[in-house]
Parts: sequence; C-alpha cells; structure tokens
Amino acid sequence: MLAAAMVVEGILRTPEGEGHYDTGWSLYQALAKNSRLYLLSHAWTEEQCALWLAKRHLTGHLGYLHQTVPGPSGRLEALERIRSWRIGLVLEPDPSCAAAELNAGWNTALITHAAYTQPQWRPDYDRAPRPWDDLAQAVERQTELRLTPRTEQP
Repeated sequence: MLAAAMVVEGILRTPEGEGHYDTGWSLYQALAKNSRLYLLSHAWTEEQCALWLAKRHLTGHLGYLHQTVPGPSGRLEALERIRSWRIGLVLEPDPSCAAAELNAGWNTALITHAAYTQPQWRPDYDRAPRPWDDLAQAVERQTELRLTPRTEQP
C-alpha cells in the first residue's frame, strides 16, 4: 500500500487564512481511504492542525509531521526524519521544495491551484509579471475606448 506525505499549506489549506481547497479536501479523502497518509505542516503545531482538520472532518491520516524550518532545506530535513515510514509519494505545493525533494530522491507530485499559483511557478511562465502601473494604464485605456462613442466609417 502506498504511503504518502501531503503538505497541508497550499494543498489542503489556503495560504491566506483558515479556508480549504476543495480539490485538496477531495485528494485527502481519496488518499486517506486508499493509502497510508501522513501530513506535513510548517505553519501549525500538531494541535492547531488537528483542530483545523477535525472541523472539516479530515481525520483519516495516520500521522503528522511538523517542519521546523521553512523552505526546501526545512522540508528535506522533515522528510529525512520520516524516511523509515517508507513514503512513496510527497504531495508538494511549492516548486522549489519539489525540485529539492526530487534531487534528494523523493517521488514528488507538484499540486498547484490556478487561482493561487504565483506566476513564476506556472509551467507556462516565460517572463516577468507586468508592472502595476502598466496594468493600471491598460485598464484606463480600455475604459476610455469603451466609453468613447464610435464614429461610423464610410
């Protein structure tokens, strides 16, 4: 049976609050039913995470792991502590952590949510985001064009 480690922040829980992602919730349910699921969090203690999960009836995981240091190095340190759990798949929302995990020999699935993915994380990203002033000018220009009466062409 597959053993999987799922990162809570970015897959189950939205980064800006206590909300959850429906896709993460469904993924949790499927994995808890059909695999040995473990959770990993860098933001919350086990007690905080357990309360948040219980409110959403997400109680099928087997264990919890706290990542003490943020970022890829902290993620690798946390995963090394559970190497004996024989984790077959790490579900990861952060591309830099996923890259580090792959380099360290972990099978990794990168899970992204379109509405919350930073532009540079997207596979189709090829340039810097447009500066805010450029965006504001473009919106202003579009508004002017929409409000300007059309003249008939001969």
